[in-house]
Amino acid sequence: MQGYKTLRDFAKILAQFNDFQVGERSVTEISKALQMSASKVSRMLGTLENEGLLERNLDNGKYRLSIVFFELGIVYALHLPLRKIIRPHIEQMAKELNVTASWGILSKSKVIVVDRIQNLNIDLLAYRIGLNLPIHSTSMGKALLAYLPEEELDRILQSVNLTKFTPATVVDHKLIKNNLRLVRERGYATDRGETHEDVNCIAAPLRNGSGNVIAAINLLDDNSRTGGEKLFQFAEYLKERSLFISRQLGYEL
Repeated sequence: MQGYKTLRDFAKILAQFNDFQVGERSVTEISKALQMSASKVSRMLGTLENEGLLERNLDNGKYRLSIVFFELGIVYALHLPLRKIIRPHIEQMAKELNVTASWGILSKSKVIVVDRIQNLNIDLLAYRIGLNLPIHSTSMGKALLAYLPEEELDRILQSVNLTKFTPATVVDHKLIKNNLRLVRERGYATDRGETHEDVNCIAAPLRNGSGNVIAAINLLDDNSRTGGEKLFQFAEYLKERSLFISRQLGYEL
């Protein structure tokens, strides 16, 4: 039906803004990406702007998401049932270990940071709540990828841009899959300067009552404060914590 098609078109346009690297889009860019006529895209963007969902940069005419999405994201995170269970644990981990603790989920081939307790002196934009993490280089991304069915894993690796952020970043599909095999064997994933040269991370998966991995928790710190070897010594601690949380989610060994 025409009404449903219009809604789908609006959804496709909004999805164009779900990109950590690009904050603004022009009518032409969206028109080419979606193979829609520029006039149609322009009308739809105008409607979204009038409804307060988009803002237009008057200097270049491009559109960006409005603050409404930030507000909705906060509401979503605050009322997410998982948050009520996981939040106390990352608070305790951050306090006990004096590092940054966070958790995230896999959503449409992207890792979303849902909550974070920060003990870093610097604020890394890429790790802020609500933003997408690179799935191939971060510890949370690896912890979530490692337990996917082979077909789903291949689909994601083919669909995402495997950017080489630092000299340590692995972008070869075969090597990535070998590393994920290691994650499954030891029960945790690491990021030693693969996303940011001076930042180390370690993550462990969270399972639900069906045994499926639905989220991941991680510890993060600046290399000058907590070197990789020291941070990775928390692996057993993190695995025990992830198992405890998983049991609260209904998981049984």
